[in-house]
Amino acid sequence: MELVRWEPEHFGYMLRWATDPRMTAYVGNGMPWTPDYVVERHEQALKHWEDHGFGLHVVVEDGVVIGLAQMLDGDLGEIEIGYWIDPAHWGRGVATEVAAQLRDKALAISDRVVAGTDARNDASGRVLEKAGLTYFTSKDMGGRLQHHYALDRSMSDKGVLRYSAFTTDPAGGNPAGVVLDASDLTDDEMLAIAAKVGYSETAFVVPRSGGREFDVRYFSPKAEVPFCGHATIATSVALAERIGEGPLTFHTPAGEISIETSGGTASLTSVPTSTAPADPSLVSAALEALGYSEIGSGPVHVGFGGARHLLIPLKDRAQLSTLDYDFDALRDLMLAHDLTTVHLFWRESADVVHARDPFPVGGVVEDAATGAAAAAFGGYLRDLEGPQRFVILQGEDMGRPSRLEVDATREDRRVTVTGAAVVIP
Repeated sequence: MELVRWEPEHFGYMLRWATDPRMTAYVGNGMPWTPDYVVERHEQALKHWEDHGFGLHVVVEDGVVIGLAQMLDGDLGEIEIGYWIDPAHWGRGVATEVAAQLRDKALAISDRVVAGTDARNDASGRVLEKAGLTYFTSKDMGGRLQHHYALDRSMSDKGVLRYSAFTTDPAGGNPAGVVLDASDLTDDEMLAIAAKVGYSETAFVVPRSGGREFDVRYFSPKAEVPFCGHATIATSVALAERIGEGPLTFHTPAGEISIETSGGTASLTSVPTSTAPADPSLVSAALEALGYSEIGSGPVHVGFGGARHLLIPLKDRAQLSTLDYDFDALRDLMLAHDLTTVHLFWRESADVVHARDPFPVGGVVEDAATGAAAAAFGGYLRDLEGPQRFVILQGEDMGRPSRLEVDATREDRRVTVTGAAVVIP
């Protein structure tokens, strides 16, 4: 099997496949391409080769064209890869071989290769993981949720570990970058590394004397954030694997965080939580951006557990599963009110809660697991109903199931959130 440069004589393959619903289900806007649009894409493909020296290929096996493979120039020197294999050749490992060849071609001329897949296309995500790319975020692409994967040529040389938190499966949970010794890194360097890693947060650790106390800072790809629960869980498990299980203390911009580690899990105890009813104008604007005309019966609060979160009850599981919101409008509203996420929740029972956390201020559609929001939400339920323990199931609707165990029984208004973490291979 080989990848052959796109040439004028290949136009017919694109024209034929562009009307195949098995292709258009996951490509572009999900609709069949018109002949005029196929001509436009064909001309773009030829020009991309002229401008960049790489681009669209046909996949050839035993002299027969069986698919398309593409490399596109992206932001910050990235190269984006994508492929489509004729269904007659599915299930033979061809897609994985194509993805690996595209990966190698991209990394030969760029430091970073990225790829996106429709969230409904689990098989494509598995192919990218087999090719060595790892999931780092999900984004709304024209109304369609898309999972994004990446691989950096020399990231391991910079000491960045990758863990997924609130899961025992690397394909689930919320990924975080972890730098276990950031003593020599400047703020600008930490921000640049976080941007290159591409996860919602990367944690940067500076050890203190004594062996189990650390200064920890958290950077999203765009800015420093005061606290991040899932990156704390990931960092704690990474440290426990290296210095032994037991207690840890993190000194963060949000305050001191106490942690217990054992058996691949970590329990973080938040700073003192607080909640208060949300301003009606904030609630109205948030519901408009979220597209909700009605919600559940509980009160809407702004909760704090190291960061501020808008806590909104929904009426049923179906309303939660059909999340579809105005990304720009919600982002601007959250920035104006210093909100980190919007915590949308539905209670299945007294001890099981389903949640989704839109995170447009971080540049992603939603978080797969949000430890800081879980702490804030624990404080909210304790204030309304009294001390309790419960489980939050998050990330289910984006294909990255996460489990957060919440203990809101302490008298000092702190909340403990427990979860597992696992290395992303």
